[in-house]
Amino acid sequence: MSDSDDIYGRPQGLGAKIRNVLVGVLVGMLVLAFAVWGIEDVFSPNSSGAIVKVGDKEVSPTEFQDRFNERMRQFAESNGEGLTNQQAFDRGLPQQLVQEMTRDLAIEADAEDLGVDVNNRDVAKYIGEIEAFKNQITGEFDEEAYLRLLASNRITEKQFEEDVVNQLTQRQTLPAIMGGIEAPSDYAKRYNTFVNEIRTGRVIRLDESVLSDIPTPTDADIASYVASNKERFTSPEYRQALMIRLEPVDFALDVSGLRDTDSRLNNEDAERYSGVISEEDIRKRFDTLVSAGEIGSVETRDVTLISATSEAQAASIAGRLASGESAAAVVAELGLPAPDVFESIKPGTLFNDASDTAAFELDAGAAKAVATELGGFEVVLVDAVKPAEIPDFASERDRLRNDLVLGEARKQLSQYERLFDDALLEGRSIEQLMEEGKVPLQSLPMIDRNGVTPDGIVMNGTTAIPGVARDPALLNAIFSAGVGYETDIIPTTSGGLAVIRVIDTIDPEPQPIEDIREQVIEELRADAIEAALTERGAAIDVRLRSGEDIASIASELGLEVQDVLIQRANPPRQFSAAVLVGLLDGTVGDTARGRGVATGTYEVGVLDKISSGTERLGGRLLDTIREQVSEQIALDISTAYQGAVLNDKEHAVFEDQLRGVLSLSEDGS
Repeated sequence: MSDSDDIYGRPQGLGAKIRNVLVGVLVGMLVLAFAVWGIEDVFSPNSSGAIVKVGDKEVSPTEFQDRFNERMRQFAESNGEGLTNQQAFDRGLPQQLVQEMTRDLAIEADAEDLGVDVNNRDVAKYIGEIEAFKNQITGEFDEEAYLRLLASNRITEKQFEEDVVNQLTQRQTLPAIMGGIEAPSDYAKRYNTFVNEIRTGRVIRLDESVLSDIPTPTDADIASYVASNKERFTSPEYRQALMIRLEPVDFALDVSGLRDTDSRLNNEDAERYSGVISEEDIRKRFDTLVSAGEIGSVETRDVTLISATSEAQAASIAGRLASGESAAAVVAELGLPAPDVFESIKPGTLFNDASDTAAFELDAGAAKAVATELGGFEVVLVDAVKPAEIPDFASERDRLRNDLVLGEARKQLSQYERLFDDALLEGRSIEQLMEEGKVPLQSLPMIDRNGVTPDGIVMNGTTAIPGVARDPALLNAIFSAGVGYETDIIPTTSGGLAVIRVIDTIDPEPQPIEDIREQVIEELRADAIEAALTERGAAIDVRLRSGEDIASIASELGLEVQDVLIQRANPPRQFSAAVLVGLLDGTVGDTARGRGVATGTYEVGVLDKISSGTERLGGRLLDTIREQVSEQIALDISTAYQGAVLNDKEHAVFEDQLRGVLSLSEDGS
């Protein structure tokens, strides 16, 4: 492709700008997010009471902490292990949450300026239409199910309703900014040609073999390195705590797969829960789920409805259909509107009650004339009956019993939560909670922020009850609580609760030089190798640019020349990003260099040839490319929209508040 054809000089990965934003974990609503900006550019050195501010809109530390804890819980559930707050920060999880909150505040602020409003009636209507909150039998909004689902996901009503308001506001604002964009076919074709362009080149990979001997670090070098990286060579802070912890499994001793050895309760309350679920309860649950179609399937029917002008005409049509005439032929002859055909309907589907009743009273092939609620008449024809499929009760019994036992266990757990909450408000100690609740008091050993003891034992717990090393909420509480004070009730990753009191700490201390000497020498040596390879690579780059051939340089150094073929849509992975990006941005004869994919290597490459992509577009493939390109354009526009809003309003992220909420030190320890 010639330079003139290259009109798409935009950053790669535009499709990655799309982010799924959920209302809590319950509402599946796709929202097109804005591009990510550098987090270091939005941090403000000054502080206020907020974590994020846009204009007069802000996110409080409490709100951020709640959302961050939920994000950490979801991460632990998805990955099988939790993260400490420092590990999450190093991975960018709180920064990502900050960016999402800044985006939401920007939209909220602009919507307010534009007069976009969402009233309480709209919120109630939207929530009432969410399928997860409806009664399985009646299909109506079920407040008990609503509150139960919010509680099980640790979301308050206020939080959820605020999320709904935010999403409804975005629904009204974003489409006006991003809607209706459609890329021309010629643009899509040119874009496709660009991403399918093929570039070929040659690369040599330098390693330690091309270097002279690396000098051994001196004692002074070691001391200087340790002083410059003291946080890395300091022992972690350790904390010891007492903990009362209750989990659903504690109240479900005989549930299949959850043995009583997993429970820490041995009092009479826990013992009686194993017999609280009767066979009648299990059978009732089975029948309820069958009738709702959640187990097996309910009976459904294929039904045809024909509107008639009079009762006599309806009766005549019903008779003709029952005798075998087709609905299409009858309506065509009588000049009636085309019939309405419904497939696989359940009871309660048809608008007219009399028609719905007839649809499930008639046999297949039968027809009946009925009056409508609006004073007219219609004919109901049952085209087919699809019998219900009811599974064997015995095959579902154990699973249903387990569900019921765990449900009962959670009810009992909620009683303890109220007991502990009242006791903590009255200032009672963790020992008093133990006595009043007749629950065990667990003594945790000294652990660091990763849940690891000084002896290297990871507190992982069991499958049924994850240990503190796998529960970020517990770790966060242990390392943010004041020594000697009971925490509030902490929701655990596995659906339980805990109360903690930190009883002792060991402050971080510098590690003795003799213990870390070999590690420091290895790191200094690796740094020296990297610096020497970089210097050697830069010298080779100069030689290539002056006209020397890469093959002759490789032969001189005893290295192999590797051919590289790069397609923008599918770049190779065995070469470094620095080399690939350099060769993609250059012209024939240009060079690129950078740290190699493998540790302790450095790569230098030269671009030999550029071939234009020749894949032709048409039909559905062209439509798909156009949709993708249109989406990318919309996202670019949304980025400009966000930038305009933020440029118009004062905005900041307060890093000191963020670190304070996450209990992070300035040096990352």
